[in-house]
Amino acid sequence: MTHPFIANRRFLVIYLSVLIVIGIGIFLVLALNNPVPWWFAFTDSFVNIVLFGGMGLGVWYMVIYTDPDEMSRLQFLGNHIAAALIFISLWLFVGGVIVHLFVQSPTYYGFYENSYPGRAWTCLLLYVLLVLFYYLIVYYRNFREKVERTAQLESMVKESELKALKSQINPHFLFNSLNSIASLTMTKPERAREMVVCLSEFMRYSLKSRNEDKVTLNQELHNIELYLKIEKVRFGSKLKYHIDVEDAAGESIVPNLILQPVFENAIKYGVYEAIEPVEIRLKAVVVAEFLVLDIENDFDPEAVPTKGEGVGLRNIGSRLRVMYGRSGLLDVEKRMNTFHVHMKIPQDEVDKSKNI
Repeated sequence: MTHPFIANRRFLVIYLSVLIVIGIGIFLVLALNNPVPWWFAFTDSFVNIVLFGGMGLGVWYMVIYTDPDEMSRLQFLGNHIAAALIFISLWLFVGGVIVHLFVQSPTYYGFYENSYPGRAWTCLLLYVLLVLFYYLIVYYRNFREKVERTAQLESMVKESELKALKSQINPHFLFNSLNSIASLTMTKPERAREMVVCLSEFMRYSLKSRNEDKVTLNQELHNIELYLKIEKVRFGSKLKYHIDVEDAAGESIVPNLILQPVFENAIKYGVYEAIEPVEIRLKAVVVAEFLVLDIENDFDPEAVPTKGEGVGLRNIGSRLRVMYGRSGLLDVEKRMNTFHVHMKIPQDEVDKSKNI
């Protein structure tokens, strides 16, 4: 995480302004309450406040690596107490050495050493205030990122819904499906009736799921089964598929309509272009806090690829990144004659208010 004073000059201005005010306050205390020349007091306050400001910049890295949400309270307090003791010790020692280089006065040496307790308490107070300031910045950043992710997710969900509806109610898809059904009514009426039911359920699920962010994997796979049954009428034995889902994976939560673009891609670029039968294979397992989905299909590497927008898989990757706030959840690999999609869907955040 970038240092806030680099990313936002406003925070730097606030920090410097507060340091100047504190430095003036220390100078007045030293000059008015102690029988020392004013330039001694000025040198003392200037050196120590500049030193504190410089060391205070490094406290940021202590803060970002000490997350109260990821460790126990005792561990959190212990880390900060240890850091505060080190910070105060260095500040007193280094500050004393530098001041003694500029102030050549044995009387002031004695005064400086006698004031160690007061300086230590002052430094501790300033350290605590600085740490609180940094944590406010962290929470402010997290809040802004959450708001931005929410807005981006809402925009992407709307876009993905439109693209999903565009592909699902695609005139070519409906035309081909209805054409296949029409031909079956003469030769295999029972099969035609089955296809009408599948198409009806498929369209109902697609329209209904627009209002849901997430569904179970079993629900999503039911829709995929309907889709494959419809497409199998077109391709017959040329299209084969195998779905292997372990028991624990079936009830895992996935974003709605997240798998359909993968299967559409497999059919468009694998089954449609191939001469020999092509099998689409899906395997779903739960590994730690992830639902792991592996989808692969054969394809003919010598076939002329069908032109397309190519937005399906990119849309999936972007949607997963925004919904779960992390990258690396989608990996696509094209081998010699196999296209493989590896997808990881976090399950540890499912119950946290639909965690963005």
